[in-house]
Amino acid sequence: VEREYENAGIKPGQVDTGAVIITGETSRKENARTVLNTLSDFAGEFVVTTAGPHLESVLAAKGAGAMEISLKEKLPVLHIDIGGGTSNLCLIEKGNILRTGCLNVGGRLLKRDKAGVVTYVSPVLEGFTSIKVGDSPTKEELLQLSGLLCDVLCACAGRKKKTILLESFSTKEAGAPWKPPENEVLVSFSGGVAECIEREVEENAYGDLGPLLGKAIGGSSLCRGPYRISGKAIRSTVIGAGCHATMLSGSTVFTQN
Repeated sequence: VEREYENAGIKPGQVDTGAVIITGETSRKENARTVLNTLSDFAGEFVVTTAGPHLESVLAAKGAGAMEISLKEKLPVLHIDIGGGTSNLCLIEKGNILRTGCLNVGGRLLKRDKAGVVTYVSPVLEGFTSIKVGDSPTKEELLQLSGLLCDVLCACAGRKKKTILLESFSTKEAGAPWKPPENEVLVSFSGGVAECIEREVEENAYGDLGPLLGKAIGGSSLCRGPYRISGKAIRSTVIGAGCHATMLSGSTVFTQN
């Protein structure tokens, strides 16, 4: 962060306000709170928080333009923001948010080094894969795991009847398991994995499952019906926070344009 300030040619004290938001898999790390506090002290008058799954789902949907899509299309829109450790869900109809949710599905649930050796396996995969740290899994094993995660997303859109999978992969933070929409929806995608749905990306380009998961989604029922991929897929949550989530509190407010 300090290096980026230097690259920009500004000092932290010159920045009036901003936000540091830790989300998804990162928020579960044991040092997440320490990182938040350190960045808060370093950056100045910043809002620092860990975004809950429901807030993040709304921010991602707004930042990706899913709200506008729902106003133009006849079908309800299910926005899926697929990040490193979680996928945030937002069901929208005619610009109104019907419900939000979150699944333990993401590209960095499993990480590998450049040689293909596994360096991390998320606890949420326990019981769903035999791959462990130190293994060098075959492409078939990785495709099988990616396909499983893709099945969870297909189920969340009502494209597959996999109730048990939805219950198993729904996050505790989101509360009740996600309930699939009863009618046909247009699926909207954002997040890092969304960048890999239509692009050819080398399978270990990022040292995770992202490219294989993206390819699995592209060949699944999620992309056989109407769907959209956000033009700024990987930055949707940030755009949502910056452009669509201003909250003012106090007895008086003054603004001059």
